[in-house]
Amino acid sequence: MKFKESVITNEPIKGLTTFIIPTKVRDVVTISGSMLGGTLFSNPENNKISSLTSSMLDKGTQNKTKHEISDKLESLGAEISFISSSRHINFTAHCLKSDLELVISLIAEQIKNPVFPDEELNLLKKRMIGNLEISKDDTKKQALIGFLREVYPEKHYNYRSTIEESIKDIKTISSDDLKKFHNTVYGLGSLNIAVAGDINNDFFINKIQKYFTDWKSQNIKKLSKSMSANKRNESIKIKNIKDKTSSDIYIGQSIDVSEDSEDYLGLMMGIYILGGNFSARLMQTVRDEQGLTYGIGSTLAGCGYGTSGHWYTWGTFAPNLIEKGINATIKEINNWYNSGITEKELISKKTTINGSFQVSLDTTGGLIDKILTNVEKDREISYLDNFTNKINSLDYKKINKIIHKYINPKKFTTSIAGSKV
Repeated sequence: MKFKESVITNEPIKGLTTFIIPTKVRDVVTISGSMLGGTLFSNPENNKISSLTSSMLDKGTQNKTKHEISDKLESLGAEISFISSSRHINFTAHCLKSDLELVISLIAEQIKNPVFPDEELNLLKKRMIGNLEISKDDTKKQALIGFLREVYPEKHYNYRSTIEESIKDIKTISSDDLKKFHNTVYGLGSLNIAVAGDINNDFFINKIQKYFTDWKSQNIKKLSKSMSANKRNESIKIKNIKDKTSSDIYIGQSIDVSEDSEDYLGLMMGIYILGGNFSARLMQTVRDEQGLTYGIGSTLAGCGYGTSGHWYTWGTFAPNLIEKGINATIKEINNWYNSGITEKELISKKTTINGSFQVSLDTTGGLIDKILTNVEKDREISYLDNFTNKINSLDYKKINKIIHKYINPKKFTTSIAGSKV
């Protein structure tokens, strides 16, 4: 399948673009949409407003209660969900072709005219705070928070609030805060909607125009791309959590590369060979050969939308094996850095990554997720057609040079969370 030939792109309303891809699936349609307005667009003093706003969209509108909406969807066997990420407000829907207009109308009603009832907001806040209280004992989450707070300054997009700070922020939010945020941020301007399945282009465009034409425009700030991490230095951060049977570590550093950089895919592949899956080096050595860890891996993250990010190795160890585990992990990272990857490893991981990419396109949900993410990152649709070629063109010698260009084993930040040894 060629995306450029298969995806039908339209702008039926100014500020709203559709991406339609008919498939051989019969009678079923999957919709996914997003617009700018995630956490980074919240009030700087309280970044939880966006996530609470999106979580309240299905709690009732000016014309329907949440029970009326859920009963209608249940009777159709359809689903609609909303969520907020760091940059976007997202929604997804699944329905039969015959119910498509009704589902579009319900999406529009919920996203355009929510009412944010106080009793529902109080229940949501109580549930979110309860989940956060539980996560205080999550060693992996706490270790990651500690790592990101050490690597980035407070105003950086990749910085993370503590769990205690998040609880405090949620407690102060009122329905008026959500209404104000919705009135300002929600609207036409950056709305993209992708749809796949048994879908007719003209029909879909007609219904989008019918239910979205009268919507107001967004009033959102433009996010800067030029943000610097903290200066790289060797450092260690420890979070003691009592009575845990395992501890988690994060070892890594900031990386001056974004997904738009020429070196990104090469660096991503190098790190993937180090710790991207069960056959990667860290799993084979620290886990399988030495038996020190329950799980371990490496990844490159926080590099989207033109912003430089970070890379890290994560591992879970018994508290009495933390020191030994960290030493074994760093030893393997140094071996990877000094000796480089091999051509054989690269060939194997090219097959893995390209295979995963193709498998992700086997469902309508996977198709539109790829399309929507590509659009959100302001890429041409042809990027998806060229992805496997980009992977196949990677050269192991060049990747080894890229690793040396961006990785500095002498300046790792280490974050540990768990019980003291």
